[in-house]
Amino acid sequence: MSQSEILREYLQQYFGHDDFRLGQRQVVESILQGENVLAVFPTGSGKSLCYQLPAIMLPGITLVISPLISLMKDQVDQLSQRGIPSTFISSILSEEELLKRMHDLRQGKYKVIYIAPERFYSEGFIDALKGLHVSFVAVDEAHCISQWGHSFRPAYLRIKDLIEQVGSPIVGAFTATANRRVQEDIVRLLGLKEYRLFVSGFDRPNLEFRIEMPRDKQEFVLKFVKKNLGKPGIIYAATRKTVEDLYSLLINRGIPAGMYHAGLSSQDRVIAQDDFTRGKTTVMVATNAFGMGIDKSDIRYIIHYNMPRSLEHYYQEVGRAGRDGKLASCILLYSEEDYHLNRALININYPSVALVESVYNRVLEAGDKGIALDVLLKGNISKQILHSAVRKLIEYNYVKLKSGVIYPFLSGRKFELTQEEIDQHKKVELEKLDKMVEYCLSKRCLRCNILEYFNEEPTFTKCGSCSVCGLAADGTKRKFIDDLLKGILNVNAQTHVSNTEETGEADAALLDVLKRVRERIAQKTGVPRQAVFDDSTLERMAALKPVTRKQLFKIDAGIEQRKVELFADEFLLEIHRYLRKKTIV
Repeated sequence: MSQSEILREYLQQYFGHDDFRLGQRQVVESILQGENVLAVFPTGSGKSLCYQLPAIMLPGITLVISPLISLMKDQVDQLSQRGIPSTFISSILSEEELLKRMHDLRQGKYKVIYIAPERFYSEGFIDALKGLHVSFVAVDEAHCISQWGHSFRPAYLRIKDLIEQVGSPIVGAFTATANRRVQEDIVRLLGLKEYRLFVSGFDRPNLEFRIEMPRDKQEFVLKFVKKNLGKPGIIYAATRKTVEDLYSLLINRGIPAGMYHAGLSSQDRVIAQDDFTRGKTTVMVATNAFGMGIDKSDIRYIIHYNMPRSLEHYYQEVGRAGRDGKLASCILLYSEEDYHLNRALININYPSVALVESVYNRVLEAGDKGIALDVLLKGNISKQILHSAVRKLIEYNYVKLKSGVIYPFLSGRKFELTQEEIDQHKKVELEKLDKMVEYCLSKRCLRCNILEYFNEEPTFTKCGSCSVCGLAADGTKRKFIDDLLKGILNVNAQTHVSNTEETGEADAALLDVLKRVRERIAQKTGVPRQAVFDDSTLERMAALKPVTRKQLFKIDAGIEQRKVELFADEFLLEIHRYLRKKTIV
């Protein structure tokens, strides 16, 4: 049996899929061939399968490093249901449960082990790993290792040491949001001397981007939600109070809404998430604490009531919409006040190092018995600033929080955080905020702005589906684009290539666009250009301008079905854009 057949068998047996999504096969095959990889795939494109499938097939065990405890738990539950022995190890476990899992770990009872990054500070945990055969280390949310990433986690800097201590296994780094600068940081800080880079296109053609500046944001939200009753949507707000106010507004108008923020109990958050996932509530009002690991493909709109702090945060959050491939709206309600609110939140999040050290000393004085968080937050200093000092201590793994009590993470650990470190990270956040404002005020295509930010060269100057390029009030363009997307996915669409162009020559401008698309696909998948589509096929495309898969088969009956499944949609979308310039723009 060939490797391709074995891969397909494992894919069907353990994950229930008949084929891979674009880019997945190449990443999996590279890992199985012993190559290190860095994969930058958009939210919802199936990154987890790229490390879970090799984990099953490789000898020994796989370590998956992730900062998202709720996501770790969900993935371990899913793997266990599929008959793959897995577990996760993090600070939320009781001491008794932690010891049990560590014992089972040493006994070799697990195939996949998810680790929260704070484990790297535990010498006992590292020693336990040294006695095991670790064949693969997968680093999820890999942008956390870079100070230029949008969620820097200092503990990620220790991954390089971990890799060396467990025998330098294969390494896979995965992220949804990393521009070139962050990619270079990931490679350098993980110590990857040789690796393969896979970058999937950031463009989500079914997402419609809008910047709105309403006088009354609440009135805008209420009207929009009423107009779209029954359609699942998420409304993101910057503060808990704003979330609660919007939730009350919707509930009082009889709209089935849910609410989610970090101030709610874990039980209330689970109930709110389950109700939304199952459709009991159609609107979720939330802070950015909501969204990771949400398995809901039919979200039709996402409204940002407040401007996010960075384009990375923004694109990750809107990426939860329209995962079923159908049209979805992404609306950002901009106001100058949001800029000042975000600056204030950033300033609060970066307290003085003297205050952070003072709070740490109080925790050390309490010793093993710990100190209640509520007690720690009392004093003459702002509760918000004190809370930020605690968050910095947790972030840098000086303390841990369990059941509302703060404990030293390691007994007697010396305080080494500097003011320079805090100031540098604050500076990065402020620079990202400025870029976010530039996006909101831009007079250029919003989609182009996003793609360029993530170092992807657009093949168009107007997308026709953002508030800058123009959206007809009667929904004409919206419906047109939605119909195009449906047509592409419908191999049996009852449409035909125009007979008037059957004998025409290739459109030179379109051919140039298609060649750039091919180059982009070749770079991100590692497939040779001619193996994507050869020159003669591109020339026929540029002459006949197919807009559905069936039309593509019609111009060349010899095109492989597999190539159409993997590559065709990006070409067809560019042909749509090209034709749209002549018709509706």
